[in-house]
Amino acid sequence: MDTLSGWVELSGFPKFTTTMIPFLLGVVLALHDGYAIDLPVLAVSSLAVFLLTDFCFVLNACSVYADLKQKGIEFHVGGASSFHSTAVSGRFNALENGKISVQQAVKGAYLCVLAALPLSVLLWLPLNTGPLTMPLGLSGMIIAYSYSRGPRLSYHGMGEIGLTVGVAWLTVFSGYYLQTHQVSLLPTVVALPWMIDAFKLKLTRELPDFECDNMIKRKNLAIRLGKERTARLYLPLTLCSWASFFLLLWLDVPCYKLLLLGFPVFYTSKSLIFMHRGDWKTRTGLRAVTKNAFTGMILIPVALILIFLL
Repeated sequence: MDTLSGWVELSGFPKFTTTMIPFLLGVVLALHDGYAIDLPVLAVSSLAVFLLTDFCFVLNACSVYADLKQKGIEFHVGGASSFHSTAVSGRFNALENGKISVQQAVKGAYLCVLAALPLSVLLWLPLNTGPLTMPLGLSGMIIAYSYSRGPRLSYHGMGEIGLTVGVAWLTVFSGYYLQTHQVSLLPTVVALPWMIDAFKLKLTRELPDFECDNMIKRKNLAIRLGKERTARLYLPLTLCSWASFFLLLWLDVPCYKLLLLGFPVFYTSKSLIFMHRGDWKTRTGLRAVTKNAFTGMILIPVALILIFLL
């Protein structure tokens, strides 16, 4: 039971909203386009997305933990290390207190991807979801693996792009394609503000992890740009995300429905104010920035789902 509870703790299931909600958005866009929802396809594909998300998150956590331990970093169960870092503040308690070992967690992660593979085959052949089903599934597996293993995209300044493609675009496009079996610009256009905001949040969350990532030679974009330049990108990326909302008018979405976007804009505005006045330079301030930024980001696909359902 300790191993199972350790796995659940390490997985961080609340973060699964970043893949499951956008995937549902793709399904809703298919419904909006006049396609009937195929419930067996929805059930099987949702499980596959869940497993790939778990694979990516657990594998990444194990990679960072192993690298930090190799550097001799000490952890405190229930607390944080000496680093000003979201990555080490209680994130590795399950590994540190012995509930689950790195080897067990990595093995479980690979079992997740092995379980997702036959689900992709099931979607492709018996459920007949189209020729792109396997390429889309394999792309998700490769991106999830490559983020922290193999090419280690997150260690070479490409992790942000990998996350934007895999989490922000692929999920929405796949949700749409598996229901319609058709390629369309609709999911990409609708997902654009979500994609920009996901990229922005990834950069922002690298600020508290700056010293931690630098210690393990994780040369992500924040490390390459520096803290000041990374913080200055927050405003233009936010404006680009907001501006892309107006593409919905091109899709003949009534203006009054755009009012639903006020919810993500509210929380994003709060984080923008905190960033502008320099709160990101303190631990408490940066926590407020990332909390509001995450809330604003995840509310984007939620608002879009409501817009296309109503």
